[in-house]
Order: sequence, then structure tokens, then C-alpha cells
Amino acid sequence: MKKILLPSELLLSRLKDIKIMTIQELKDVLKTQCRMTVFRKLTALDYISSYSHSGKYYSLKRIARYNKYGIWSHRDALFSRSGTLRKTIEFLINNSTKGYTASELRSRLKVKVEDVLLELVKNKTVARKKLSGIFVYFSILPKLARKQELTRIDKIQYQ
Repeated sequence: MKKILLPSELLLSRLKDIKIMTIQELKDVLKTQCRMTVFRKLTALDYISSYSHSGKYYSLKRIARYNKYGIWSHRDALFSRSGTLRKTIEFLINNSTKGYTASELRSRLKVKVEDVLLELVKNKTVARKKLSGIFVYFSILPKLARKQELTRIDKIQYQ
């Protein structure tokens, strides 16, 4: 006799198989048109949403396999252990030994970062300083920012 799966079990099984889904694919699996129903089921399963594609893709924390920077990619969707792109950039800057340039962050995160960086600077969440004609983003914690800046200058001098 075939076991009948509950909606949450069905969703979990499908996500384990294909890893990521859009909201419409999730609705189709659950046989509903209600977004709230989907989010109730996802919340119970501890879901994550992509920071790329405007959060279009969903998966589960237990499925994600993050790299050392807290980033997981599947197909062309990107997810962060920190959640949003804003929080991810802030985390990376605060855990960096030499801060980041916009170009370095764009390369690491594979998405446009400039608008978020400007917002972080405007809100005084990260610091920005021009070194050798390029803006570098540092922690707002004075001691860490100074250490990051000195490390960055040292690397520039020995290149």
C-alpha cells in the first residue's frame, strides 16, 4: 500500500530532489494558489531564499552546502548563510582582513553590489575610504577598520 504524504512531507521530498524552487513551483507541489500557505509550510521546514534573482528561489537550510564565505550556489541561484545581500556584504566586510572593494565583492558574490554598498555607507553600517584611487569598504569598528586598512596598504605596497 502506497503511503500518502502530508503537504510538508511532499514539499520536503521535492526540495530534497531538486534543491531549489520558485514560488510557483512550490504552489504547484502543494496544489494551492495561496502564497501564505506556501510560506507556512516553508517556515515549518526552515527555509532560505536566494539573494540573487530578487529572492526568487527557495530552498531549505538543511540542503544548502555553504563555502567558506557562507555562499551556496545551485544552478544560477545564490544563497547566503547571512540571508540577504545586505547582511552578507556586511558580514564579509566585518570578517575581512583587508576590507573589500566593490569589484572584489562583485566577484565573490556574483551580483551587483554597488547600490547595497552605498546604502551601507549612508546608514553608517560600513566605512568607505579611497585608497590609490579606489574605494575600499571597511568595518565601522575603529580598531578593526584600522587593522584592515593597514593590511590593505601593506598588500598594495608589495604588489
